[in-house]
Amino acid sequence: MLKTLPPTLREKKRYVALEIIYEMELSQKDVISVVRNALLNYSGVLGCSRTNPWLIDYGHPYGILRISREEVDTLRSSLSLMGEHKKKPINIRIIGISNSVKHIREKFLHVPHEPYYKVIQKLKRKGPKK
Repeated sequence: MLKTLPPTLREKKRYVALEIIYEMELSQKDVISVVRNALLNYSGVLGCSRTNPWLIDYGHPYGILRISREEVDTLRSSLSLMGEHKKKPINIRIIGISNSVKHIREKFLHVPHEPYYKVIQKLKRKGPKK
């Protein structure tokens, strides 16, 4: 079994709060494809893999995206150049960037942060999806 990396060797992350302005409601898969296509069009496969975008949370029209610390400017420029999705105009606005999800939720999205274990407890109470 492999050991986990010590914190000094782990990749540093940033969390980005997004607002997506689109005439229809987008699903999580659509948001992921929009972000990846924007990165691929702007910086290619290598830039997309270096940025390593990961959608943490999405509730229309706001979302939280995790990216690599060194590639914040690449993400900003690629999302600002994104003009259309499925031949309809789209605008992705970056609300803010932070080191933690807690600060993103409280400062930029104005949503109280809920600890992860409480989210898991709520999901267990609801039961499995049918």
